Formats: sequence, structure tokens, C-alpha cells
Amino acid sequence: MRRTWVRLLAAFVLWAGIFLLCLLPVRGGLTLYFEIPPEAEGYSFRFAPEGIVGVSDSRLSADGSELAVRFEALGRGLTEASVYWEGVGENSFYDSEIRMELRALPFGILSDSVTGNFTGWGYLTACLCLFLLSAACIILADARRERKRLYFSYRATGELGLAIFLMLSAIFHLGTVLPFLRGENAGTVWSLLVGVIVSAQTFMRWTAVALGVFSLILAVSNLVLIRHEGFRASNLLGVAVALLIVGGAAFGIWMSYSLLTFPLRNMLLNVYAGIFTYLECMLAATVIHALLAGRHEPAYDRDYVIVLGCRIRPDGSLYPLIRGRVDRAIAFVRAQEAATGKQAVLVPSGGRGADEPESEAGAMARYMLAQGIAPERILTEENSKTTLENLRFSRSLIEEKTENAKVAFSTSSYHVYRGGILAANSGWHIDGMGSPTIWYFWPNAFLREFIGLLVSSRLQQITAMAVIALVSAALTALVM
Repeated sequence: MRRTWVRLLAAFVLWAGIFLLCLLPVRGGLTLYFEIPPEAEGYSFRFAPEGIVGVSDSRLSADGSELAVRFEALGRGLTEASVYWEGVGENSFYDSEIRMELRALPFGILSDSVTGNFTGWGYLTACLCLFLLSAACIILADARRERKRLYFSYRATGELGLAIFLMLSAIFHLGTVLPFLRGENAGTVWSLLVGVIVSAQTFMRWTAVALGVFSLILAVSNLVLIRHEGFRASNLLGVAVALLIVGGAAFGIWMSYSLLTFPLRNMLLNVYAGIFTYLECMLAATVIHALLAGRHEPAYDRDYVIVLGCRIRPDGSLYPLIRGRVDRAIAFVRAQEAATGKQAVLVPSGGRGADEPESEAGAMARYMLAQGIAPERILTEENSKTTLENLRFSRSLIEEKTENAKVAFSTSSYHVYRGGILAANSGWHIDGMGSPTIWYFWPNAFLREFIGLLVSSRLQQITAMAVIALVSAALTALVM
């Protein structure tokens, strides 16, 4: 992690240096734009005091309605600059004089008190966006290294979510600033800030449809799950979160259209949109890693393969869900033996539930024997009641037989990520594989791991959201 911080600091120094290099050819120039009164017959400039700021160039637009004036720093200090319109009388709708304070700063930077512009503000914003993009790439690279070191890791998922958030921020803000840099009329810092602070609102509106579809799938999957697996409070998690997501997105969109005229509420809206967007990125990272985990294939060097248990039929036969886990494990050990000649021991794990005729491990072992697995290659664990106990009790059995064994586990594809996280949290870094699973199991799995991510790294998550809230509030305050 220290290397990541060093790289982030190096990226910041790099883009700060590029910004300063961009300022060198500007040489303190600041171009401001003024609307020309229709009755104006000419214009002139005055400075009080003189010698601090001067005019290096002035140009009329093609239609003669706008004057572009390029000011340059001659020294350092504060001066009052005035543009006089000749021929504009007292009864005109337009003022005959426009006054502004121009401050000459080190490095030849000029700042304007009227528009909020300062020399190189467009370059500064562009470099800041490119720094965010660089930071996203650096954090993404760290997430990949962490995932190689520890395949099942909430840290890697959190870093992926942060990288997605920074990348989206950079892209949206670059989209706002590039037109100012590309066009002759550079606009104002105020208009740029408005575009920047509403970018989270824009993203929230753009993703509203996708979130609505996800929430619908979430609710439907839970209803189908209840129909097939029976009613459990945990099976209502998706319905509750679906309502929360839809309600949260709808509330944010409603605020963005109805409360923009209220400054304080507008600030609250921007803070809300920023945090909501951040949580969307964390959810996206969780979905990506859960899907990748479900398709993962361990290396063919395993000594043991644990099969995580789940409910069996009243007659002791295997439901398709648990049979898929066993079939996946059998296919893996046979493929490993064919590829490397190394034999692995299967460890069916699971105790007997209140409504089950025998232990899940015993039922799986009988099925393995029927599939041609030799008895000496089966090691049953029949006391566990939960996934965590599956892993802990199986570990104890394995360590009694073999020291430093290479182990993998087999479960349903939607459950691989959770199984790996539980093993890693208990200090056992083992690999996992998944069997194909019916679609309605997946949404609940996504939610469970998303909540697990937030809880496991709550301090970092709270810190990140607090920073987003402060930045959003500060930017909003600048344009109020």
C-alpha cells in the first residue's frame, strides 16, 4: 500500500509540473470577454494603479457583439481595471464602464474578481482530471496486485470501486472542461464549477434506468427464490434493498428537478448525488468480482478439494444445487489427475439439519462413491452447520492428515466469492471454484457481499464518503 501512496504522490507532482509548463507559454495572460453595447463607438482601458497589469491584445468577435481582451501581468499586486465604452450615455441600458479587480500573483498568474477566472484555470482543471484518471489507474493496478496475492479480498473490491469512481469523475469533468479549452471563448470558472458539481447528478440520472432494472431483477429473484426455497427473512433482503435503491434514486432525481432554487438544499443534493454515485461504483465493483470469482479455475496442484454443503432432499438424495457442487469438484480432481497425475482428496462438508435424514456430507460421500470415486479419496466432515464451519472444521481434518496442504473448495458459482472471503477472514487463503447456478441466486449474493464490503471496511468507506461530501459542499458553496 505504501508503494501506491508513493505512486499517487509522484502522479500528483507530475501533473502539477505539467500544469506549470502549460503556464509558461501563457506568460501571465488572461483573456476576458465583454459584451459590447450596441451604441458603443469605441473602447479604452484604464488601470489604477498602473504598471501592474496591461493589455497585450484585444479582438472583436465576427459579429461585433463581443470583445476579447487579453490582460498580462507586468508586476505583482492588485489593480482596478476599467473598460470604457465610448458613446454610451447615462440613459443607456448598458453601463458605460466595467470595473474589475485584477490581482497579479507569482508565476505571472492573474486572477479576476468579477468572473472568478485566473490564468491557466482550464489547464489546472484538465491536469486535475488527468491526475484523477492516473490515480484511478494506480489504484486499479494495486487492486490487481492485491487480487493476485489474495484472490478473495474485500480490499481489492473496495479499491476497484474507488478506481471506478475516480475514473468516472475524471471522464465527466474532462467532458466539462475540454469545450472551454478547445473553443475560443473560454467561458468562466463559475460556469465550469457548475458543470463539475452537477456531474454527479447527471450520472445519477443516467444510471436511473439501469438501477431500476437491477432493482426489478432483485425483487423478482427474491420472489422466485422464496417460491423454490421457501420463506426466509434473508430471502426478503433483495426486495428491501430494491425498494431502497429505487427510492434513493427517485429522491435524488426529484431533488435535482425541484429544489435547485434553494441554495442549501442544492448543496445537500450535490452531496447526496456524490455519495450515491460512489456507492453505485462500490456495488459495480462487488458485482464484477463476484462474477469473476464464479468463473475462477484453481491451479491443478491441489491436495484436497472441500465441497461446501447445503440442504439435501428428505430421502437423502441431492438437490441439483448441491449435486452441482459435487460434480464440479469431481470434474476438477479428474481434470487435475489427467493433466498432472496428481490425485486430490475430496472433503464433503456439512452436518445434518433438523429436516434432513442424514448429514449433508454423508449424502455427498454416497454420491461420490456412485460416481466412481475411491473410498480412500473421500474425507467426510459431518459436524458443520454454516459455511464458516464448513471451512473451519474441514481445515482441522485436513491439517491432521497433511501439513501445508494445497486446498480448494467447490460451491455454487454465486457462493464462491463469499466462501473465499470467509476463508480469508479466518486466516486461510485457499482457492475456490463454482458450479453453474440458476440466475435467481445471484442478486442476493451480490447484495450480501456489497453489505459485507461496506461493513468490513467501514472506516475507509466513511472516510471516503466524508471527503466526497466535503468536496461537493465546498464546490457548491463557491457558486452560490
